[in-house]
Amino acid sequence: MKFVLTMLCFCVTLEPLQGAENNTQLTAAMMTVPERTDYERTSSLAEVSAVLTALQQNTSLMHREILLITEDGKEVPLLVLAKPAISSPAQAQASGKPIIYIQGNIHGGEVEGKEATLIIMRDILFGDKQHLLDNQILLFVPVYNADGNDKLSLGSRPSQELSPAMAGERFAHGYDLNRDGMAIDTAETAALYRNIMQRWDPDLLVDLHTTNGTWHGYSLTYAPSYHTAGDPATSAYTADVMLPAIARSVKQKFNLDFGWYGSFDYRDWPPTEFRTYHHAPRYLTNTMGLRNRMAILSETFAHDRFSKRVHAANAFVEEILEYTHQHGQEIRRINREADRRVTSRAAEEGGSYQQGVQFEMVPRNERIDLLSYKYLPYTADNGEKAFARSSEIVVIEGVLNLNQLAATRLATVPKAYVFPAEFSQVAEKLAEHGIGVASLATGTIFEGEVFQVTAITKQNFEQNHHRNSILRGQYRSGSKEFRAGDYYVALDNRLANLIFYLMEAESDDGLAYWNFFDAYLAPQLANAAVVAFPVFKVLR
Repeated sequence: MKFVLTMLCFCVTLEPLQGAENNTQLTAAMMTVPERTDYERTSSLAEVSAVLTALQQNTSLMHREILLITEDGKEVPLLVLAKPAISSPAQAQASGKPIIYIQGNIHGGEVEGKEATLIIMRDILFGDKQHLLDNQILLFVPVYNADGNDKLSLGSRPSQELSPAMAGERFAHGYDLNRDGMAIDTAETAALYRNIMQRWDPDLLVDLHTTNGTWHGYSLTYAPSYHTAGDPATSAYTADVMLPAIARSVKQKFNLDFGWYGSFDYRDWPPTEFRTYHHAPRYLTNTMGLRNRMAILSETFAHDRFSKRVHAANAFVEEILEYTHQHGQEIRRINREADRRVTSRAAEEGGSYQQGVQFEMVPRNERIDLLSYKYLPYTADNGEKAFARSSEIVVIEGVLNLNQLAATRLATVPKAYVFPAEFSQVAEKLAEHGIGVASLATGTIFEGEVFQVTAITKQNFEQNHHRNSILRGQYRSGSKEFRAGDYYVALDNRLANLIFYLMEAESDDGLAYWNFFDAYLAPQLANAAVVAFPVFKVLR
């Protein structure tokens, strides 16, 4: 049977594809490693680059850039597909077309998105999907975590049932790249913001993952960007309009069941609650909500075979792009309306309204009918209750869907933040996010409030080499004089919500949380009961 399948694949390579550019015939070099090995192997970065080179040699519609050179010296390719072809962000913006950015392999062992992006690019350039370039510009980074991807080993992803047997490792040099959205500790995140977010300004980010092992009954699960303190319009549209439409289309075309990303406790069988993942913008999809842009998290089902996971990811990306092909201008309009709304509110109402800085999961109004493998309770030999997972997939009706966030702590959104020149590393971090930071030309007295820190509580775990800090205290109104050369960050721009989340003392994912002020605060708190947080909030 394996020989027959190989021969069929060979025959396909000789057949010109109808409607493909220049009637190009597929060659072995255009096929992915999984396709060429009956899905026994996944691709190294070099093998991905080789496929991209083969594709580019046969099309005029692909522009190739280098996203970054990694710590291990690997060149991470960024591909731009457009018709007519473009080679610069200025051309993209001048076209007025929405820009869609799709990345795979941010966790090196989660390999399905990497392979699926190669397949969809090939289908667009040489198959029956070239219409997807009629009215949108597509950016692809198949291998975001190149160093992690190439550290192939046996058993690195046991939840994937050794399919493929060898996969890369989750981290890049000890860092989880999908927890770096705020601190920007890694070269990968810095390059993402510098070379994609600030240069190309995509309207939608699609981040392709594979779950860590929850035995739900879906071929793929998804989530929108959780906007938290951001403008709600982009997240609401993604969650309530776009994703349900895409799930219906996938079911109709491919008979695949897609649903909300999350987990449940099988020990409370049947489950009554289904919970999504953390809301924090350290996750890159959530960062997009603070930038007034849309994002989709995609998670293929770890326990499916490799070939089915690639198929599910490919079907999802294909249907996302079919949707953006039809509704791209609507997406672009919603994003830019959010830009204007955020900018005008911060400029006109700064100092007079509040937004959340800490959040909790709350249920959506509608319950869900959850697909899950059935669990059978039984009494173990030691007398304790245990569970066995059966092979049957069942529907559990009316499950509470904890899939939105509510603020548990609020803070006033200021007109600006001011902080001393000695905190240059904070100014540099804001600049990496694309946030404008000015220096005071003269000494100035500002009216507003400052957070009085009474304690720093440390998280009991380490995250990306940080023991994160939670500041305790309260705000005090007053005035403060700053000197020439001190930093001034105005909020009268579209990134006001991102600035707010980064700079607030009590933010659950801000710069204080990521230890940027510990070296200043901790020594003083050792000798004083109260220390003023060095960032002053200008309210008037």
